[in-house]
Amino acid sequence: MTEIKEARKRGSELIVIDPRLTKVARKADIVARPLPGTDGALAWGLNRYLIETKNFDRKFIEKYAFGFEAFARYAEQFTPDFVEQQTGVNRDTVVEIAELIIKRRPRVIIYPGLGLEHHENGVNTVRTIACLESLCGALDIKGGVNWTEGMGERKLSLCDEVSLLDQKPIGADKFPVLYDFRWECHTMMAMDYMLGKGEYPLKGLIISAANPAITNPNSKKVAKALSNLDLFVVNDLFLTETAKMAHYVFPAASFLERSELHYHPKFHLVTLSRKIAEITGVYDEYSLWRDLADRLGFGERYFPWKNEEEVNRWILEPTGITLEKLRNHPEGIVYKPIKYKKYETQPFPTPSGKIEFSSPYLKKLGLPEIPEYIPPRYISHPKREYPFVLTTGARKSLYCHSRYLNIPKFRKVFPVAEVEIHPADAARLGIEDKERLRVISKIGSVEVRAKIVHETQIMPGFLEICHGWQDGNVNRVTDDCPNDPISGFPLLKAVPVRVEKIRKQADHQNLS
Repeated sequence: MTEIKEARKRGSELIVIDPRLTKVARKADIVARPLPGTDGALAWGLNRYLIETKNFDRKFIEKYAFGFEAFARYAEQFTPDFVEQQTGVNRDTVVEIAELIIKRRPRVIIYPGLGLEHHENGVNTVRTIACLESLCGALDIKGGVNWTEGMGERKLSLCDEVSLLDQKPIGADKFPVLYDFRWECHTMMAMDYMLGKGEYPLKGLIISAANPAITNPNSKKVAKALSNLDLFVVNDLFLTETAKMAHYVFPAASFLERSELHYHPKFHLVTLSRKIAEITGVYDEYSLWRDLADRLGFGERYFPWKNEEEVNRWILEPTGITLEKLRNHPEGIVYKPIKYKKYETQPFPTPSGKIEFSSPYLKKLGLPEIPEYIPPRYISHPKREYPFVLTTGARKSLYCHSRYLNIPKFRKVFPVAEVEIHPADAARLGIEDKERLRVISKIGSVEVRAKIVHETQIMPGFLEICHGWQDGNVNRVTDDCPNDPISGFPLLKAVPVRVEKIRKQADHQNLS
């Protein structure tokens, strides 16, 4: 936000695309409020407009793009009228946004924000936005989108050296992109393995600094899966809901009890935080895993460093930057100057070495090579028994996921979980502000307090519940399926639900 504010002072214009009227949106020159899950249609419409009016960086595309022709053909259907039909955004607003992008290009920065990946077709939406940046010629220029460079440090990951594919990592067959790019197993499928429904049993788990009992979708299933483990260990600062389920809990070291390297790639900056406290019996992260590896017989091979300081020295060694130098420069050290248009002398980090408007890699996996737009299921297959659409994940300024809700001063500001509802919906259903409601999806329900917001803040027919609460845990109604076909991420942003007023057991009233 600081950078946005500074840019606004210098005359930059701001477009905000969000179904909710946020504080940032109130400061914008243009606001577009698409139906949740339809951002991809809007992004395609903007791509089409630039292509149709020939207002894109043709020299850049001709020299550095792959698969543009197929992309342009697919874009033809996304006329302003079609985009309005899909998204609910007025066609004139679509054109206005496109014209402002044309006016300002190539100095255009598009920030996808938080949450697009948690739609049914989220990865393709983000891909479409990246293509729009490329059309603008905004890649790796000053005032555009940074292509950051690393500092040449050593990597701790063993994934390039030790392949685990022969051990069938969970989800690597169904969601190979997630494993290929991130070396991550699929969390939602892991719950099935814990419940004995996988290809092999998952009986033990060590969790460090995570709280899936609250933050993962389908919380009831998560709790059942974690309870089914033979060994469950949690390493954390606080006794979270997840930690309460563990057989063993280790007290984790805070940032004050360790010295850490921090990278700020946007600025090509590296900093070192100082250790200023030590509590007997508290392990830092490295010591915990090193000691465990020693006891299991492979510590010397994979954890040869005595402590985190030795690890940091080893990481930094090829860069020529020492820990001593970083300690003498608490403001940080710029590890290399920022260069622009690096693509003129080196290939992009893609299989083709170019910006890929279509992906042969995805095509080989049986996935669409073009980032196709698929309407969200609540639009294409609406269900009468669930007349509302619930979005989750919007942030309260004092909280982050399930963090900081245990701070009494913060709880005075936001004391309980709330469901935001449009005043017209509340009036139609006889709901009063601060009334207790039950929100119900196909997998479960959650009880929260009603918050009737201003009519401009949320669209009729839609609800919003912030996540992270133990009481009022919205993930009791979010499902671990369907998943994005590329990333495997769950749908958290457009969940069909209904609302029920909480009355005496004999007098429940369904509202729809």
